[in-house]
Order: sequence, then structure tokens, then C-alpha cells
Amino acid sequence: MPFPGRIGLIGCLFLLATSVGTADAANPLDLDIALKGIRSSQPPRMVQDELVLSLKPSHPVRFVGARFAHESWKVLHAYSLNDKGVFVLDYPVPDGVREIRYRIVVDGLWMPDPSNPQTDVDPDGITFSVFTLDHEVPRPILNPTPQADGDITFVFHGTPGKQVALVGDFNNWDPFMDLLQETAPGSYSITLRVPAGEHWYYFFTEGRRVLDRFNAQRGVDPDGMSVSSFTFPLP
Repeated sequence: MPFPGRIGLIGCLFLLATSVGTADAANPLDLDIALKGIRSSQPPRMVQDELVLSLKPSHPVRFVGARFAHESWKVLHAYSLNDKGVFVLDYPVPDGVREIRYRIVVDGLWMPDPSNPQTDVDPDGITFSVFTLDHEVPRPILNPTPQADGDITFVFHGTPGKQVALVGDFNNWDPFMDLLQETAPGSYSITLRVPAGEHWYYFFTEGRRVLDRFNAQRGVDPDGMSVSSFTFPLP
């Protein structure tokens, strides 16, 4: 998969200050239950440190995504379809972002989120949706974590009893090579060694790619899809 070099040219990588707290990680089941339990379009809301967006179209559609102003509208975040027929997106809110301005993309058509009554209009007359956080999102975990022997550890929180893979340029984008071990219900981890330099990756589970919610550093691939990023050795 040849896109990492191109990310360096076209990606909108950003690094936001992330602090490591002592609080326990939030229950990963809460987010999973929230996403699977959505039966209709709902206004945006926060679940743990994730913004949850939803859309139940009135007619058949093939794709729903979202783009955000703080990412300069460059990254397309794809919704997934739950078993209630609702498109849902769990978006990890970056540190320092309190007002989220976004538009959704339905089968290629940009529009404000019909589930969100809060909107604003830019100088060009384009309407976008607005969601404001009422408090700073806590970040109790920082990914990846360096080990004393030079390896690095990644953690993932999600649905218990699933297969979770770490997919990145360091394993030739192989979704079967580096499988995480479930260390507690819904908590997964893997420790491995990577070469020095800048790297791009994502997790793959339940048939979809998932950004690292504990890493604020991002990039985009040539298709406009978001990936997580880090530079090794870690600072």
C-alpha cells in the first residue's frame, strides 16, 4: 500500500498536546452499547471522549460520512451501519477542540446534519452543523507507549470477544499479521518493535477501520480517509 510517502505531502498531520492522567479508562462497553442501541437519527452527543453522530435516511443510501472544519474539511470519516439500519459515527474529539463544526456527506452530497438543530452559515452562505462541548475531554491514556527494551505498546478499547488487528506501514498494511490480545473484557493490547521514523496506522475490527482514539496525531491517505500517526523514537 504505497500511500505513506504521499501523506507527507498532502496529509494534514497535526499534533495536539496530550496529557497522561491517572484516572482509570472508561468502560469500553458504554460506547459499544450506545452505538448498537441507536434506533433512529439523534442529535449529536458525547459518549466518554467520543462524539456520536447518527443518521437514519428516509430512502436507501450507500454511504454516509462526515468532514470537520478543524481538519480543514480534508478528512472523510465514514459512518458504519448498525443492525437497526442507522448510520453511526464515533469520532474521537481531539484535545483542545470545544466547538465542532461539521458537514455530513451522503452518497457524495454535502449537507448539514439533519439530526442536529444547531447550525451556522459561513461567509459564502454555506450552512454547517455545530456541536459545542460543555467541558474538556479527559485523556487518561496515551498511545503508543514506549517500553524499556525499545518496543512500543498499543492499546485498544472496544467490543469484548472480537478480533482486533493493528494495521500500518510497519507491517505492510497486513490486517492479519499483528493481532491484539484481549487482556480484559473489551481491552486489547499489542507490543512490537518498529523502525525509526514516521509511521501511519489504524485498527481493524468488526469489518471496519478504527482510528486510535488515544492518539491525537492524524494523517490522511490518498482516498481522503483518516489514519493515525506517530514518530519513533517517541518524544
